[in-house]
Amino acid sequence: MIVPLETPFPYQQVGAHFLSNHRQALLADEMGLGKSCQAVVGADIIGANNILVLCPAAVRINWEREFTRFSPLDRPCTVLLTGKDRVPTSGVVVCSYDLLANEKTREQLKRIRWCLLVLDEAHALKERSAKRTKAVYGHRSNAPGLMVNAVRTWRLTGTPAPNNASELYTHLKSAGLIEMPYWDFVFRYCDGFDNGFGFKITGHKNVDELKQLLGRFMLRRKKEEVMTELPPITFQEVTVERTSVDLLPFTEQLRGKTTEQFMAELKLADSTLKAAFLAIKDSKTPFQDRLKVLESMANGNMTTLRRYLGLAKLTRIGDILEEELATGAVQKIVIFGIHKDAIEGCRKRFAKYGAVTLYGGTPGEKRQANIDRFQKDPKCRVFIGNIQAAGTGITLTAAHEVAFIEADWVPANNAQAAMRCHRIGQDKPVRVRFFSCAGSVDEEVMDTLRRKTRELAKLD
Repeated sequence: MIVPLETPFPYQQVGAHFLSNHRQALLADEMGLGKSCQAVVGADIIGANNILVLCPAAVRINWEREFTRFSPLDRPCTVLLTGKDRVPTSGVVVCSYDLLANEKTREQLKRIRWCLLVLDEAHALKERSAKRTKAVYGHRSNAPGLMVNAVRTWRLTGTPAPNNASELYTHLKSAGLIEMPYWDFVFRYCDGFDNGFGFKITGHKNVDELKQLLGRFMLRRKKEEVMTELPPITFQEVTVERTSVDLLPFTEQLRGKTTEQFMAELKLADSTLKAAFLAIKDSKTPFQDRLKVLESMANGNMTTLRRYLGLAKLTRIGDILEEELATGAVQKIVIFGIHKDAIEGCRKRFAKYGAVTLYGGTPGEKRQANIDRFQKDPKCRVFIGNIQAAGTGITLTAAHEVAFIEADWVPANNAQAAMRCHRIGQDKPVRVRFFSCAGSVDEEVMDTLRRKTRELAKLD
């Protein structure tokens, strides 16, 4: 029997049972409360043996990990990465919304009768005219979507209507809770005016009626409602796919080598270290010995590998965090890293959210100014710091979300960095995420550092 790695909180068990009791459901818990965990546990409750998960590409690998973390059932899991991948008829299949554009993939998925269809980040299906929405929910009675072949459909999103109530229409219509045309729905539940180019929505109306309608299939809870069940600080690992890396920052390491030789050295370093970690796990030696392996990593190839993997996962991490910032699911976030190129890459990606940085090269006069701006300016929503330079002595309580895109090999330094948000002045539970790179030793390293950091944080 396979034992799940993590145990759900009581409120997550409640959410799982809510899902299991509904064929059509919308789990709209606030971000950070573990909606994927609840879906996995709910799938176990109903005994689903073939499950289709549709999600943004950035999190498809992580869904595979979620079933391992929270389900004791040994279901095979297939993550579809390209249109050439074959779709199995049993187990868990994870597919991105973008891949639905591939006709071969879409047709394979349509031929299968799914016990359960999980729509992660379901607000991606809010536009009734979007191709992905039509592919999932259907378009007209003679153009059914994937959902028609699912016994149950569970929608997960922390932002069910990011902009206005009209964005609930596709979910309510697909769930069979309303029959009215789109514009009838808009005029019933949305305030607005004709601006000469169309109807401009400015607010909502008939709110109690709409809430009653949503109550037939939606469960939504906020952090403050379940705060008694949440520890004041939680630590999670999120696994993302690697993407291609511009090798320009590695000019010095490439000197005298071909690109192929350089990449072969990194691959060897990766496989060597991963084998060392797995040997320790298989022999069931004390967890502390895994930390000793980390101490042996401080040499040229391993250091270069670490820097390379930090950049390899940056694009997918950016996709996840930008979605959260754009929808308002996250108001402010603190990002920690090690290397300047990773930190600067983040700064460029989040420039439109007023991102500020603090690392070794930040001028002295700008350091406190950047901290103050993040703490006080609502337009400054992202703080990106080097763990050594920004991990002690400062306060960043304007955020209760922390992301480690890279982690220090000394777990105490990570714990100190996380405490920049979890200190006097913080009135919300803090969530700390360690992002790891799928299929590499980075998964083992980040899991080791996350666990030890969590242990040290409890002693703080």
